[in-house]
Amino acid sequence: MTDDNVKPVRIKGLAWDIAADIYFPPGFDETQKYPVIISAHPTGSCKEQTSGTVYGTALARQGFVVVAFDASFQGASGGEPRFTEDPGFRVGDFSYVIDHLVTQPYVDESRIGVLGICGGGGYAVNATMTERRIKALGTVAAANVGRLMREGFVD
Repeated sequence: MTDDNVKPVRIKGLAWDIAADIYFPPGFDETQKYPVIISAHPTGSCKEQTSGTVYGTALARQGFVVVAFDASFQGASGGEPRFTEDPGFRVGDFSYVIDHLVTQPYVDESRIGVLGICGGGGYAVNATMTERRIKALGTVAAANVGRLMREGFVD
């Protein structure tokens, strides 16, 4: 995939923008409707790592539009203090990304899925429980960071 198939965007969040990269499939045609996967990065990571360059690229090659976003407080997204791991904001970020997606003419609103990697997997599960526009869920080594923050790394 070339850089021509990746578009950086700024998505309006609660009080700041969320940075995201949209990966388009080969032969992308904006007049067609595509299934979309929102790819969530691991804790302490960013969209340029696994969620975007690895999974975003591979899934786009399979015909999906993929949105890899930086969680609030992390990467190129806004929010202070930097590098804060806030489960409430991390889960809410999915809805802001979907709010943006449904305004795009090429998005099939009935086929929005999420993929969460590591900590992003735990947040993806939680977001899917309340965000009814998400129709499919997948995780890779999902971790419940909220629980880890409350209970530590015991049991």
